[in-house]
Amino acid sequence: MDKVVLIFPKTGLDKYSQLPLGLLSVASTIVDDYEVKIIDQRLDNNWANKIESESQNSICVGITSMTGEQILNGLEISKIAKKNTNVIWGGIHPTILPKQTLENKYIDFIVIGEGEVTFPQVIKALKNKKEFNNIKGIGYKDGREIQINEKQNYLDLNNLPDLPYHLLNMKKYVTKRDGFQRCLTLETSRGCPHDCNFCSNPIIHKRIWRSLNADNIIRKINYLQNKFNLDGIIFQEDNFFVNTQRIKKFCEKIIVNNIGWKANCRINYLLDKDSSFFKMLENAGCRMLQFGVESGSDRILNLLNKGIKKDDILRINEKLAKANILCRYNFIVGMPTETEEEIKGTLQFIDKLKNENANLDLPFLNIYTPWPGTKLFDLAIKNGFSPPNRLEEWSKFNWNSYNLPWLNEKTSKFLEEISIKYRNENRYFLACN
Repeated sequence: MDKVVLIFPKTGLDKYSQLPLGLLSVASTIVDDYEVKIIDQRLDNNWANKIESESQNSICVGITSMTGEQILNGLEISKIAKKNTNVIWGGIHPTILPKQTLENKYIDFIVIGEGEVTFPQVIKALKNKKEFNNIKGIGYKDGREIQINEKQNYLDLNNLPDLPYHLLNMKKYVTKRDGFQRCLTLETSRGCPHDCNFCSNPIIHKRIWRSLNADNIIRKINYLQNKFNLDGIIFQEDNFFVNTQRIKKFCEKIIVNNIGWKANCRINYLLDKDSSFFKMLENAGCRMLQFGVESGSDRILNLLNKGIKKDDILRINEKLAKANILCRYNFIVGMPTETEEEIKGTLQFIDKLKNENANLDLPFLNIYTPWPGTKLFDLAIKNGFSPPNRLEEWSKFNWNSYNLPWLNEKTSKFLEEISIKYRNENRYFLACN
C-alpha cells in the first residue's frame, strides 16, 4: 500500500498537545486507500529521524501551518522531507498567502482551504502521474510558473468519515484543562457568519457557517467518552452557538452522558437569553463559555466590527455571574490607532468585569497581529506596518509579541509582559502544567 506522511509542526505556543484535528480529518479521507503516518513534532523527540525514514518511498509529506513559529518548524521539516518526496503544505497560512508560500523552494504544492476533498485528489494525481490543472483548491509549480487553481467548494461536515484516532497515541492527547481531568477536543462546526475586521475566518470560510447536526455530535461524544474515559469535551471551533435550535437539541440529548463541555460563543447570541437558557446549558454539562470581547472601548469595538458595545459585555457578564458556568473573555490590545488611554481603559474594564463576576477566569490578553487579507491589515500598513516579503519572515508573529510600528518601545514591552502574565496566571494554563 502506498504511503502518505502527515506532519503537525510545533507552534511555539505548545503549553499542551491538542489533537491535530485538521490532519486527522484529512487522514480520514485517505486511510482506507493508503498507509497513513502522522508525526506530531510537539510530542515526538525523534521527529527528524522519523521524517527522514518515513518520507522515503512515500507519495508525499503533508504539513499543516498557521501563521507564526509553526512556519519555521514546518520549513525545517520540509528541508528533510524534500530530499525524498513531494512536500504539500496546507492550513491557514498557505490558504491566506498561497503564492508567497509556494515561492519557497522546499514546498511543491499547497492545499487552499479545506483539504478533505482536495488532498486525496492531489495524491492520486501524484501516484498516477496525472496533471494538476483540474484539481480545485490547490497551488503548484509548473516549471518556473506558480499556478493557483480555483477554490474547492465547502463541505457538508456530516458527510465526512469519522476520525481515525488509531493513527495517534491518544494517551498523549487526553488532557487536564479547564476544570476537566480527562478531556479531548472535538470540532462540530466550521466558519462564522460574522465579519470582524481583524479575523482570518471570513477570508478562509467566506462567512459560511456549517455544522454537524445534534445527533452526529452526540454519536461522536459517545464514542470519545467511552473509548477514552473522558469527563470533558472542548469544542474546538470559532462559534458553537450560531444555531439556537441545534444547541437546544444538543442539550436535550447530552444530559444522559454526564459529561462536561466547554465552547466558544459570541456575546450577540446570548443577549436575548433568559436565566432558563443558562440553566439548560448548566444541566447539559456546560462548564465554561469563552467569548471574544476584544476591547473595553466602544470606538475600538466599532473599528473591529464586533457588532457589540461595552454595555452588551456588561449585561452578559451580569447574566453569567448568576449562572453556575465559568467564563473567559479574550481581549486584543495594540490595534492601529488605539491610544494608550484606550489600552488602559481596556485593562480597567477587565478589572471591572472580574469584580462583578466571581465565575470569571483571567482573560486571554493578546497583542494585535496584522493577519494578511483582513480588513484591519490595510489600516496597519497605513500606520507603518511592513508586511513580510518571504514565508519564513511570518514566523516572527505570535499572540504575545510583535513589534508594531505605532507602539513605542515602552508600551510594546508593557503589553508583552502583561499578556504573558495573564496567560501564565490563567486557570487553563495552570491546569496544564
